[in-house]
Amino acid sequence: MKTNQNLSVLLLLVSLSVVSLNSCKNKTKVPEKVSHDMVYNSFLNEIRLGDGVPLNLHVSVRWKILDFEAFSSQFETPQQFDSLVLNSREMEIANTVANQYLNVDSVFTSQRHKFILDVKNSFLAQLGEPGIEIKEVIVSDLKFPLSYTGAMEQLAMQERELESIRKQSLIELEKSIAAKQQAEEDGKVSMAKAEMNAKVQNINAETEKSIRQNRLAQAETEKQVSKLQAEAQAQKQERLAEADLKRQREFKKLEIENQKSSDQLAIQKQKEMDELVFSQDMQMAKLCMENPAYANYMVNKELASKVQIAVLPSTGDASVFSGLLNNGMAQK
Repeated sequence: MKTNQNLSVLLLLVSLSVVSLNSCKNKTKVPEKVSHDMVYNSFLNEIRLGDGVPLNLHVSVRWKILDFEAFSSQFETPQQFDSLVLNSREMEIANTVANQYLNVDSVFTSQRHKFILDVKNSFLAQLGEPGIEIKEVIVSDLKFPLSYTGAMEQLAMQERELESIRKQSLIELEKSIAAKQQAEEDGKVSMAKAEMNAKVQNINAETEKSIRQNRLAQAETEKQVSKLQAEAQAQKQERLAEADLKRQREFKKLEIENQKSSDQLAIQKQKEMDELVFSQDMQMAKLCMENPAYANYMVNKELASKVQIAVLPSTGDASVFSGLLNNGMAQK
C-alpha cells in the first residue's frame, strides 16, 4: 500500500515537471470562453480497505475554472488537468479513506453510506487547486470483488433458507399450539354453553314465576283501583250533592236577604210617606190654628163633600182661602 502511495506521488511530480516544461516552451493559455463547468468521470480500481479487500469506485467530479490566467499558466487544456492531477489525486485520497475502514463486512453492510460520504467529502476538500473550484462529487457506483459478493450472496441465501426453515418450524409449532388452544377453547366453550343453558333454564323458571306473581299483583291492583274508583265516584256524588244543597241554601239566603232588603225599602218608603203626610198634617193643623176661618172652611168643606154641597166663606171672598193656603206653603 505504501508502494502505491509513493508511486502516485512520483507520478504526480513527473506530471507537474512535464507541465512546467511545456509551459516554458509554449505559453498557450486556456481561452477565457471556457467558463462552463467541467465533468471528469473516472473508474478507481483496486482501492484497498484496511483488511486488504479491493474495491472499485465510479466517481464523477464537477469542477470549474475561476482564474483562467493562473490555470493556463499550468495546464494547456482542462483535459490535461483531469488526466495529470485529478486521476492521480483521486486514487491517493480514495486509498487513504479506504485504509481507515478495517473490515469489508462493515462497508458492505452498515457503514457503506458513511464510507461513500467520507470519500465525497475528502474529494471536495482536497482535489482543488488555486483558481479551481470543486463544485460536486458523485460516487455513482461501489463494487466489491465478485468472490466476496458471491460468498455474501451464498451466505445470504443460506441465511434466508435457514430463516425460512425457522419460520416454517415456528409456523408448525404455532399451528400445534393453536390446535391445542383451540381444543381447550372448544372444551371451555362447551362447558360454558352447558352452564349457560342451565342458567337460561333457571332464568326462564324465575321469569315464569315472576310473570305469575305480576299477573296476581296486577289483578289485585285492578281490584283496588276499581274499589278506589267506586269510592271516589261516591265521594264525588256526595260532594256534588253537598255543593248543590249549599248552592240552594245560599240562593234561599240570597232571596231572603233580597226580600228583606225590599221590605226594608218599602218600610222606608212608607215611613217617608207617613212622615210626609204627618208633615203636611202638621202644617195644615198649624195653618188652621193660625187661621180659624180657614179651619172652619175646611171642616165645612169636608162635611159638604159628604152631601155634595159647596161651602163658601161668610165673607164671600174665595180668594181669602187661597191666599191663606199660599202663605202657609210659602212659610213651609
